[in-house]
Amino acid sequence: MNLFYLFHFINLYIIVILLKEHECAKPPCQSEIYCKGELLHTVQMAKIYPDSKTFVDKKLKVSVKQVLENYNETFKHFNNFNKEVPRELVKRFVNDNFEDGNELKIWVPPDWTHHPTILSNIDNLYLRKWANKLNNLWKTFSRKVTDQVKENPELYSSIYVPNGFIIPGGRFKELYYWDTYWIVNGLLICDMVQTAKGMIENLLYLVKVFGHVPNGSRVYYLQRSQPPMLTLMVESYFMHTGDLNFVKNNIEILDKEINYWLDKRSINIMKNGVTHTLYRYFALSSGPRPESYREDFETTIVSSNDTERFLRYIAIKSAAESGWDFSSRWFSSGGTNEGNLTDTMTQNIIPVDLNALLHKSFIILLEWYKILGDNEKIQKYTRLSVSTLKAIEEVLWSKEEEFWCDYDIVHQKSRNYFYMSNFVPLWTKSYRFQPMDLTRIVLNYITKYNLQYYPGGTPSSLKYTGEQWDFPNAWPPLQAFFIQGLDRIGSIPASEAAFFFANRFIHSSYKGFKETGFMFEKYDSLEAGKTGGGGEYEGQTGFGWTNGLIFEFFKRWGSRLHVLMPLPIQYFSNC
Repeated sequence: MNLFYLFHFINLYIIVILLKEHECAKPPCQSEIYCKGELLHTVQMAKIYPDSKTFVDKKLKVSVKQVLENYNETFKHFNNFNKEVPRELVKRFVNDNFEDGNELKIWVPPDWTHHPTILSNIDNLYLRKWANKLNNLWKTFSRKVTDQVKENPELYSSIYVPNGFIIPGGRFKELYYWDTYWIVNGLLICDMVQTAKGMIENLLYLVKVFGHVPNGSRVYYLQRSQPPMLTLMVESYFMHTGDLNFVKNNIEILDKEINYWLDKRSINIMKNGVTHTLYRYFALSSGPRPESYREDFETTIVSSNDTERFLRYIAIKSAAESGWDFSSRWFSSGGTNEGNLTDTMTQNIIPVDLNALLHKSFIILLEWYKILGDNEKIQKYTRLSVSTLKAIEEVLWSKEEEFWCDYDIVHQKSRNYFYMSNFVPLWTKSYRFQPMDLTRIVLNYITKYNLQYYPGGTPSSLKYTGEQWDFPNAWPPLQAFFIQGLDRIGSIPASEAAFFFANRFIHSSYKGFKETGFMFEKYDSLEAGKTGGGGEYEGQTGFGWTNGLIFEFFKRWGSRLHVLMPLPIQYFSNC
C-alpha cells in the first residue's frame, strides 16, 4: 500500500498540470451542462432516469446561457453539491429546459443491396437465410446526423459528422470508435463500400477537429478515446479496394492520431535494467463520466480524500477508454486482480491489447510510407515498430504463464491471469515465433483453461465479479482477436482450432437470433444463444460489431460453417 501511494505521489503533480488540457473540449458554458458542474451533478444525483445516459443525450430547448440562468434561479436556495434537492423540482427543471434531441435521422445507405455477393459463399441454407436477414439489419441501424446539429451545435451533446453511419444498437445511438472497425468490415463484405468509406471518413473528420477519435460522437466522450483501430480500418478498406489514393490523402491524419497515443498515453518502463516505452489507457480528466455520473460518484464515495477520489475517477474513465468497462482485469488490490470496482486502477496496468494494436498500426503505416517514399516517416515507424515489438517481448511476455499478460507498473510484475486480451498479439502478429512453436504454445494455453468447453463463446475472463467484461460474458470483438489470431498463425492445427471456435460462436449467435429475433452485444458463454448480463445496463440488441464479425466468419469459412455444434476437435487433447 505504501508503494501504491508513493507511486501516485510522484505522478500527481504531473497529472494536475496536464489536467486542464483534457477537460471537455467545448465552450465552458456548454461543458457545465454536459460534462461537469452543479447542474450535471444535481440532475444525475436526483435519479430521474434509470439510465444516466438519458439526460446527457438530451437537447437544450433554449441557449446554454439561458439554461444556466434558469438553473441558478430555480435552485438558488440550494447548495447543490451538499444538499439534496427535491426530485420533482429537478424533473420539472429538466422538462422545462431539455427535450429529446432527435439529432439523428433515418438514412438509407445508397449502396445497400438485397443480394450481396457474400451470400453465394455460404453453403448452408439456414445460415444463408440468416445472413440475408443480417444484411437487412444494416438498413435498420443506418443513421445520419441532422443539419440542425451542424447549424446549432451548442444545443446538443451530439457531435456532427458528415456521413451516414451504422449505430451499434440499443442504448448506443451514436458513432463509437472500436465498434466501427467490425461494422466497416461487415459493410465491405456486404458490398457496401461507399458506406464503409463514409464511416471511416467520419472518424478521420473527428481526428482533424479534435486531434483524436473520441470514445463516441458525443461531447461528453471527448475526455477519452477507445482502442486505436482507425489505421486498421483504413487497411481493411485498402485491402478490399486497392485505393491507394485514399491512403495517400489521409495518411497525415492517421499519423496525427498515432501522435495522440504517443504523446498522451506512453510511459517508460524499466525491466532488467532496460527502459522500454509502452502504452496505457489513461483518460486524464476530473469528475465522473457524465453518462454514468451517479454510478461513478457512488463508486468513489469510499475514497478517504479528494486525491484518492480523483485517481479513482481517472481509473474508471481509463477502463472505459479500454473498452473493458468494467472487469477484474483492472482491479489492483494488493497487486492482484481481487477486489471490486473500487479497486480499479487501470492507469497502473500496461495492457497487452493496446500495445499490440499500436504495434500493428506502426507496421501498417511503415509499409504505406515506404510505398509513398517518405523517408522521415519511414524512420519514425521503423523505430516505433521495432522498439514496441521488443517491449512486448520483454515486458508483456510472461515466462511463468508462457503467454502474453498485462503488466503491473506499481508492483513491477506480470499479471498472470487469463483474459481474452492476452490473445491480441496473435491477431496483430506481434511476435517472432515459428508457426508450429506458437501453435503448441497457444493450444496448450487453450487446454490449460478449458476454453473448448463453453457453448456460448469464449468468456472474457474466468473470474466472476458481476462486471460485464468478466465471466461468463463472451464479447464479439474478443472472439475476433482469439479466433482470427489462431487462424493467422498459419498452421493447420491452429486454423482447425480457429474453425472450431468460429463455428461455435456462429451456432450461439444463430440460436439466439432464431429464438429472439435479435443479435446481442455480448453472449453468455455458459449457454448458447443467451445474451450476457452484468454491469451498468441491460444487455443490448442490434448489434453492429456482432453482425460485422459474423460476416467475417462467413467470408472465411462460409463453405464449412453449419448450425449444429461439433464435438471438441482432437487437437485440444494432443498438445
